[in-house]
Amino acid sequence: MAKTKLFDGKATRAQQLIVGAWYANLIVVLVIWATTSASLITSGGAGGIALAFGRLFGLLAATFALTQFLLMGRILWIERPFGLDHLASYHRFNGYAAIIAILIHAPLVVLGYALSSHTNYFAQYSEVILHYQDTWKALIAEILFVTVVVSSIYIVRRKLKFESWYFVHLIVYAALVLAFAHQLAIGGSFLDHPLARLYWLAIYVFVGVSVLFWRFTLPSLNMIRFNFRIARVERETATTTSVYISGKKLKKWSTKPGQFVLVRFLEGKFALQEHPFSMSAVPYDDEFRLTIRNSGDYTSTISTLKPGSRVLVSGPFGRFTSEIAVTKKRLFIAGGVGITPLRTLITEALAAKQDCVLLYGNRSTDDVVFQKELTRLDKVGLKIHFVYSDPPKGFSGETGYIDGPLIERLVPDFVTRDIYLCGPPPMMDGVIAAMEATKLPHDQLHYERFSLHS
Repeated sequence: MAKTKLFDGKATRAQQLIVGAWYANLIVVLVIWATTSASLITSGGAGGIALAFGRLFGLLAATFALTQFLLMGRILWIERPFGLDHLASYHRFNGYAAIIAILIHAPLVVLGYALSSHTNYFAQYSEVILHYQDTWKALIAEILFVTVVVSSIYIVRRKLKFESWYFVHLIVYAALVLAFAHQLAIGGSFLDHPLARLYWLAIYVFVGVSVLFWRFTLPSLNMIRFNFRIARVERETATTTSVYISGKKLKKWSTKPGQFVLVRFLEGKFALQEHPFSMSAVPYDDEFRLTIRNSGDYTSTISTLKPGSRVLVSGPFGRFTSEIAVTKKRLFIAGGVGITPLRTLITEALAAKQDCVLLYGNRSTDDVVFQKELTRLDKVGLKIHFVYSDPPKGFSGETGYIDGPLIERLVPDFVTRDIYLCGPPPMMDGVIAAMEATKLPHDQLHYERFSLHS
């Protein structure tokens, strides 16, 4: 149940400004095309028409490709209004638009040249590739873009590793550099139009500097500034491990309960991989905590991390915070390790003397994460209902799965609460569907997927 819209409910001022700027840029791109190439439609015959629209799709391809970098460049002034998981969903939609424009651009341009010169299409294609300046770069860029899209679809549908998706997407950087060289070298909308050329140069520089700063430079500066290091590693359950990360003056690091970070542990093989994890404890006494479930090759070795190793941290990210709440009452619904972001939100809500209920689903009692911590919170106002799908013998509490009827029975006033949901995708999909079928206002149901590639 992935999100494909930029807006969830009424758009905020920041969202309107960002989307408005994107459309304003698109209008400028269309004006550039109209003033430099549209005349071919009326004066160039069939070949001119094909060439004009080929140039249009080339400009659109560049626009969508650059948008991809902004969407996933971890640029905080874009991420904060929308949320990184929401941008990831639109990134997928925009990616399809980019690849369609790329695939249409080249055939139309070649067709335009072929019709204008009365040449066989395939002979003209060979002529363009072999003799036109920098067109070989465009061909390689196109192949790389298609490779990324096809590989990403395969990786997501086969539910392969996050790192596979991550490394495939690094190819896009090379593809964009090649496309940039081709566009400015022979682009019909730029050769004789210095203002158009200058505008596109400015756009490329703006995107490049933004991505370099927010995705690479800022995390490196923060690592030096805050001195992020592994403080200790503790086993929570048989399948979950907590990593405590220390730093200095972390009160100056802007984090909120419910957010997540992307971390790269600079130790051995871990240094080659970066993964997103929710904070199960926000910075306190210059330390914060990540709690990670064993769900693959990478996470199964988290317990071997050594204290003292440096950590590269990007973020924090996400809008899964108390700032989006509209009521003063809370219902937290967690499944398994989905308790991690809710753990910080619960502490914050209890400190504000808010009415809080937690429904926590697990397979068995051995899978409960933060058992002792939750027991202490139960004594200071948190109402907890544990739900087990495989309960121990003699258990008299709630069994089965968290669904609509169970929520309505255990929390009959749920429509008066903000609901924060996090857990396995099947559980989340079921609860979301159940809540959408009730009278719960749409803006009181909050969730994030904490996944960048699905």
